[in-house]
Amino acid sequence: MVNYMANKNRKYFPIFVNLSDKKVVVVGAGTIAKRRIRALVDFTDHLFVVAPEVNPELHTLEAAGRLTILRKKYDKEDIHDAAMVIAATNDHRLNQEIYVDCKEMNVPVNVCDDKTRCDFYFPVLAYSDPIVVGVNSAGRDAAGSKRVAAQIREMLQKAVESTQSVFCTEMGKIAQSASGAESEKNAQSASGMESEKKPKSASGMRAEEAMRPALATDSAKPAKTANKTIRIFTDGAARGNPDGPGGYGVVLQYTDAAGTMHEKELSQGYVKTTNNRMELMAAIVGLEALNRPCEVELYSDSQYLINAFNQHWLDGWIKRNWMRNKTDPVKNVDLWKRLLAAAGPHQITWHWVKGHDGHPENERCDRLATSAADGEDLQEDVVPGFP
Repeated sequence: MVNYMANKNRKYFPIFVNLSDKKVVVVGAGTIAKRRIRALVDFTDHLFVVAPEVNPELHTLEAAGRLTILRKKYDKEDIHDAAMVIAATNDHRLNQEIYVDCKEMNVPVNVCDDKTRCDFYFPVLAYSDPIVVGVNSAGRDAAGSKRVAAQIREMLQKAVESTQSVFCTEMGKIAQSASGAESEKNAQSASGMESEKKPKSASGMRAEEAMRPALATDSAKPAKTANKTIRIFTDGAARGNPDGPGGYGVVLQYTDAAGTMHEKELSQGYVKTTNNRMELMAAIVGLEALNRPCEVELYSDSQYLINAFNQHWLDGWIKRNWMRNKTDPVKNVDLWKRLLAAAGPHQITWHWVKGHDGHPENERCDRLATSAADGEDLQEDVVPGFP
């Protein structure tokens, strides 16, 4: 028999496992269990949580199809056919029982309140798709693991920013072409006229006036960019919506004439926000990243966002002075106004995609958003200049 205690100080070999089609079981739904669930939910399609009661955040993940909740007390049968088990209840004796059951069934187990009974440890994750980095110290230096992971995140961010600089260069070329075409069109229109009334600048408009070109007739839309389209994929997330932290994730894409794909990723976390606000922020930040008028294909899994444009909810809200009806005001007016201002210069097609349904870019945005929400650099959810 192996003397486990004699081996407790050995290093743990890092290994990356494809869990997408494997059953993973978390027993418990407390603070530690939630941290484990957040780490796992992006990596497996068969995540089971066993607990008599769970909080709203897990209800939200279940409703989105991200996990299955077994609302019951633990039973040995719950871990049958599991690839790994996490014992994370607040009952030490129950965690030990789960450990014994896993040993009998030869299932790898992590016991959250007893590091000497862990077949594996959870690393501190740092990733920027497709790169995933895990850091762990076998439970002996958690602070050191977090510090190293933070340094790795910084390295990954620099790599992303390097890619972004290439992307922005290409974007500038497109924007310059569009700007030149628009200037030529204006010059031709002005020829033969003795005087011309200068148009009112967007900066002098109210936010809702600035977005009119995005919703009005073709004559008011910016010049097309020779079928060169910017694709923007967005997603928002909130932990414990509406009272928890949240974040947004954005992926911008452009394919140049040579067929080379250029990409840019954006994300940010907030201390306290809602899912809908993060969905709007994702679209806002994606559009604000464009410094010239562009044709845009914007994709989101938020019907709240997409229907506001495609079903013309915004037109009615603006006519009613930001009221849904006679008694109910529109929520998130500060973000809607900022979004309208950001959308104004562009020709946008708004696409709804089903969330958590295997759409590659939507899944990437979800990972960016949830990672930002779980990060340490959280901002206050305030929109300057848009009360």
